[in-house]
Amino acid sequence: MAFNTVNLDAMIMRSDFANDDSKAATQTSDNFEKIALKDLVGDGAWLPKLLRKPDFQRETTQWKPLQIAMLVESFLNGELIPAVILWKSDTHVFVIDGGHRLSALLAWAQDDYGDGPRSLTFFKGEIPQAQRSLARKTRTELILRAGTFQHFQAKLNAKEDDEAPDPRIMNFATRGLQVQWIVGDADKAESSFFKINTQGSVLDPVESRILKNRRKAPAIAARSVVRAATGHKYWSKFRDDIQDQISVKAKEIHKSLFSPEVTSPIKTIDLPLGGTTSVTDALDLLITLAQLADREARPIEDFQDDETGERTIEVLQELEQVVARMIGNKPKSLGLHPFVYFYTAKGRHYPPLMLAMFGLLSSKLRNNDKNWFKAFTDRRQTVERLLIEHKGIITLLISALGSKVRVDGGVKILNYIIETAGSEETEITPNAFAEILGLESRLYTIQSKPGADFSDDAKSSAFLREAFKQALTCPLCGGYLDPTKSASYDHVQRKKDGGTGEEKNCQITHPYCNSLKG
Repeated sequence: MAFNTVNLDAMIMRSDFANDDSKAATQTSDNFEKIALKDLVGDGAWLPKLLRKPDFQRETTQWKPLQIAMLVESFLNGELIPAVILWKSDTHVFVIDGGHRLSALLAWAQDDYGDGPRSLTFFKGEIPQAQRSLARKTRTELILRAGTFQHFQAKLNAKEDDEAPDPRIMNFATRGLQVQWIVGDADKAESSFFKINTQGSVLDPVESRILKNRRKAPAIAARSVVRAATGHKYWSKFRDDIQDQISVKAKEIHKSLFSPEVTSPIKTIDLPLGGTTSVTDALDLLITLAQLADREARPIEDFQDDETGERTIEVLQELEQVVARMIGNKPKSLGLHPFVYFYTAKGRHYPPLMLAMFGLLSSKLRNNDKNWFKAFTDRRQTVERLLIEHKGIITLLISALGSKVRVDGGVKILNYIIETAGSEETEITPNAFAEILGLESRLYTIQSKPGADFSDDAKSSAFLREAFKQALTCPLCGGYLDPTKSASYDHVQRKKDGGTGEEKNCQITHPYCNSLKG
């Protein structure tokens, strides 16, 4: 996945403060009023051992390099920084608001912006290149705006009595973040969090939905997949064998959906099925996929809390079953090429089309509709030609729909194309698409306006257009192949008919096409 914000999630660990051993501590007047740097780093630093983020706190991944540098700069310059809000249990001090501020200072002190020792341990050594790149940018911003923590530490240790005073060194040594305390139990603290985050820096609706349903199987499954079972284990309360199963399945699904990493502009046709997107968008995508794969197609709100982890495994299995039909090397894999089905003509991942195809396949699998898969394969070459030819108008029309009905619109478009591909008349007009979606009156107002400069989109579009002229196709169905994700090796002349294992008798096909040949 691609990122444009820095990952500081390893700086403060998470904990479920609703556990029996995390009851509200007695609130007294001796609660500390500020957090100084000496409390956060060094041999005498006691606070990091006690600090925790509650399990409903969003990931600490919302700030860009400049925001981190400006926070440190403001701290050193003595400028106003809002107070952090804490809640104390019997065992930990929980950050209710201000997690990014504290994490930014911790990251500065430890020189860890998502790629340092603490992050490497937290993410089990699996740090994406985009995350490493943002860490380097953050260091550069800090050197330009503030300087390194080690620089100020050395200055303080070397300071002579007669040296001219430096206000920034004084702030480095003595300043702290102001603290406000929440008094009450865990329910009061959780309620305070959501009230705080409906004002000022508001929680993203996706984040809010996931946090409020965090104990339900689709949320746990999505969080396990989004970082390939690294980072905080939201499933750690389950039995060890259940945890292991969740981790194994999450890693496999992540690999299928989000590998490889690609950058913009696109310079390869080996594209990830789930796109290169932010963690929040990826979580939203995964929650929706889990809902579509569910045997009852329920929204996450209708699930019960998963107390054992067994339902989370079921959700992952349902996801795995559909994803394995889309790509992979199993005999029933269609080996769908991501660019053909899930990307715009300009090379941008387009979730409504991916979700539409995922939902379509889910319904066919639930109904055990084997004939549909055979019919799709028979028509696949035409289906893909029509999709590529009309990709621009298809995505524009679907985008003109309300966000809640775009996936349904995508399903209607896909069904129409597949049905049309099986008829004698295989030419489609934009009017037909607009009519299906009820957008006839708006068809001629939906226009693209490319700029004068060559944007990354334009460069990606040019590359993909040329690259697909040489793309491999399946000799059995005529559809496009993505052999890096799905490939089956077929005997041109079957073994039972005397075919040999020589190279000239070998051809690469879609796994499902090969299974039909027998």
